[in-house]
Amino acid sequence: MLTQSQAYANWLSLCHQQPAASSMQKNDGYLAHYLAPDESISILQLTKQSAGTLCKQVELSINVQDVLWAGFATNTDAATLALQGVMRNEHFLVGEVIYPEPPQTPNVERVKKPPRTARTTGSPTKSAWFWSPGLWMDSPEKIFNVKSKVGLNRIYITVPTNNGEVSHPTELRQFIQKAHAQHLQVWAVLGDPRAVTYEGVAKFITASAAYAAFNEESIQAEKLEGLQLDIEPYLIPGYSQDPAVWLSKYAYVVNNIHYAVPDLPIDIVLPFWFDPATPVVATMLDDVADSISRITVMDYRTNPEQIRVIAAKFLDWGAHHQKTVDIALETLPMAQEERRHYQRAAGTGELWQLNLGDKSVLLLLKTPHPSDAGVTSYHFTHSRLIDGTDISFYTKIDSLKPLINKLEADLSVWPSYSGLAIHGLDYGLMK
Repeated sequence: MLTQSQAYANWLSLCHQQPAASSMQKNDGYLAHYLAPDESISILQLTKQSAGTLCKQVELSINVQDVLWAGFATNTDAATLALQGVMRNEHFLVGEVIYPEPPQTPNVERVKKPPRTARTTGSPTKSAWFWSPGLWMDSPEKIFNVKSKVGLNRIYITVPTNNGEVSHPTELRQFIQKAHAQHLQVWAVLGDPRAVTYEGVAKFITASAAYAAFNEESIQAEKLEGLQLDIEPYLIPGYSQDPAVWLSKYAYVVNNIHYAVPDLPIDIVLPFWFDPATPVVATMLDDVADSISRITVMDYRTNPEQIRVIAAKFLDWGAHHQKTVDIALETLPMAQEERRHYQRAAGTGELWQLNLGDKSVLLLLKTPHPSDAGVTSYHFTHSRLIDGTDISFYTKIDSLKPLINKLEADLSVWPSYSGLAIHGLDYGLMK
C-alpha cells in the first residue's frame, strides 16, 4: 500500500481488479475508471476513508468537490499540456489530453510521391455512410438522391441482425437490387469499440456470419459486396494505458472475423493519427494484413496540405502491402469545445499530476491549490475555442467539390489509392 502521512482528511485511491459493474455503480467519491486488457476495472476515487490494502492510495488536502475532472496521464515529463473538452453540470468533461507535438512536422512539399504508374484499382470511387437502417428500409430514395448528387459508387449501411440472422432479409435484398441497378456497391458496416472485449468479439463474429449466410442465400444481384469494421478501439477507457495490448486484441477481432467469413472482403477504418510507421500501429497492420482487403482512413482535416500529408502515409503502406486505401473526409457539424493550456509551475496550480503505483493521475481542480507532497502542479495559461472548422467541411461545403477534384488528381499518383469517402452525407435525412 502506497501512503503518505500528511494528516489530511481525504484519500485518493486507485483500486484494481474491480468487477465491471463497479464502473456503473459510482459512489460519491468516484472520479474516473479504466478498463484493463483482462477486462477488470480500475477505479479512481477520492474518499474520506482509506480504501483498504488492495488499493494504491495517498492522502490529499483536497476533497472530491474540489475536482472538475480526473484522468490518467501518459506523459509524466511534459512541461506543458492541454485539456480539450466541454463544461457540463459544473464539470469539465475532457475528451482529450494533448501533449506537445514533436518540433518538426513535415509539410506536403516534403512528401515523396511514388513514381506515376498504371493504376491497379480502376477509377477512383466515392463512398459514403448511411448509418440509420431506416433509410435503406423505409426511404431508399433519399440514399439514391445523395448518390446522384455526389456521384457515389459505394455505400456503407447498418444491417441489423437477430439470433444470427439478418433481421430484414427481404427488404435488404430489394434495396441491394435497386442499388446495383444504379451501379452502387453496398457494404455492411459494424462499429463498436466494445468489439475488442470478450463479449463484443463474439457478437461481431455472429453478425458477420449472418451477413455471409445472407450472401450464400442470395443471387449475385442481391449480395453485399463486403464488410467494413469501424471498431475504434482507442475509445475504450484504458486504451492509452496499454495501446499495444489493445491493438493486439483489435487484430484478434479482425482476424477471427476473416476466419469466420473468408469470402466476405473486409475493410477496416483507421483514424488519421494511426501512423503506419509507429511501432504499435505497424505491428497491428502487419497482423491483420492477410485478413483485410482495404482500409479507409478518417483523414478528418480541411487543410488540403494536411489531408495530403496524412493520406501519403497510408497510401505508401497500401502500395507496399498491395491493399487499396480510401481517404475519408468529414462533413458533420462539430460541437464547439474549449482547449485549456497549462504549464508546469512550482507550488500552486489547478492541474495536479501524481503517481499511484505505476499509474500517473491528473486532477483538474476548480481553483488553484497549493500542491501536496508528491504532486506536480500545472497552472492555467490560456484557452481557445475549437469550432471544428479544421476537422469538418460542414461550414465549408462549397469548397469541398473543387477540393475533391484536386485531391483525386494528386492522390491517384499512388496505385493503392481507391477513392474518397465522405462522412456525414446522411446528416438530417432522418428528420
